[in-house]
Amino acid sequence: MQTEAPGAPGRTTTRRPPDRKARILAAASRLFRTRGYHNVSVADVAAEVGITAPALYRHFRGKPDLLRQVVDTTVAAVAAAAAAAPDLDTCLRSSASGTMDRRGAAVLWQREARHLPKDHREEQRRALGGVADRIGALIRAERPDLDRADGQLLAWAVLSVYGSISWHRTSLPRRRFEHLLYRLASATARCPLGIRPAASEESSPGGCTGPSLSRREEILVQAIRLFDERGFQSVSTDDIGEAAGASGPSIYKHFPTKTDLLVAGVLRGGEQRRAATAQALAVPGTPRGTLDRLLRSYIGFAIRESHLIGLLIGELDQLPEKERKLARQTQREYLALWVRLLDEARPGLDTAEARIVVVAVLTVIDNAARTGAVGGRPDLADRLAEIGTALLLAQDAPVIP
Repeated sequence: MQTEAPGAPGRTTTRRPPDRKARILAAASRLFRTRGYHNVSVADVAAEVGITAPALYRHFRGKPDLLRQVVDTTVAAVAAAAAAAPDLDTCLRSSASGTMDRRGAAVLWQREARHLPKDHREEQRRALGGVADRIGALIRAERPDLDRADGQLLAWAVLSVYGSISWHRTSLPRRRFEHLLYRLASATARCPLGIRPAASEESSPGGCTGPSLSRREEILVQAIRLFDERGFQSVSTDDIGEAAGASGPSIYKHFPTKTDLLVAGVLRGGEQRRAATAQALAVPGTPRGTLDRLLRSYIGFAIRESHLIGLLIGELDQLPEKERKLARQTQREYLALWVRLLDEARPGLDTAEARIVVVAVLTVIDNAARTGAVGGRPDLADRLAEIGTALLLAQDAPVIP
């Protein structure tokens, strides 16, 4: 808006809109989610808002400050919604609506928050832990038979259901999408636990055996871990060499570039997942039984290879174009396999809804395997199988045990 400057007829000045800071945060959030933190500049964010970079610096000290405030705002909104809910059902319904307004928020936390300073990252991790504690308390208020650990597991699973829509672009009409999210979160929060017998050694899906301790394998294992924990662009070959007990230059004897390490890691993840999937599909049976074996195969893979899961989730955009396209196609084919089997087990389910359900199941498993608060449970595979089954078979009227 332009107005005449006081005491200076004919001169004009431009007033900053009162919501400019919020608009900058929204633009930064969108760009960080879609391009990745390292691929976005302050000038990019300013251009998105329609201002100059110096104008942006009036509100933020720089790109790290932008990321910090974007993550803080996102986590605070989730925490406020959970704190305001008087009971579980209110929490689940309001969270379904809020999640639609914050689609993409999980990407910011799980992928981009790795670039925050360690102390601030830990602060936000504690804040999210507080959200899980609050949801867990609401679950246990409705289900007093649950102990705190089970309530916490279900709470993190509920958060994963909502966060799962950050990782795909499948869409539905808003009210229908909200209802589906509520239905899935409700099925998760009200899932009976401890009723599924442990998988026998014979039926438990297997993958490839663990890597040998050769120098090449040790370098690859440490690279996979560091890429997952810090992000590909934040890790140097010296970091990898130090973790593997080798000098940075010696890495090049085995991998010509850092990118070759990432490609090898992603290929390993795909190969191990394919091996587990092939074993699950090799046994003849009903559609429901096949779906159950596929569920178990993925749970086993995720628990064994949580850092590989991290690469498949967050680092595919860092691959060279050819390998990136191949990896994306492999992901689509794996999702399509799940959707086909779910359709055979539940004929008539809408294809878009089936995709949303499947991604929710995979996200719950991925996050549980990678969340310290629940990832160390010795019974995690069985509990995730129960939660995954509840999600896959969730109906419009979930039964409260």
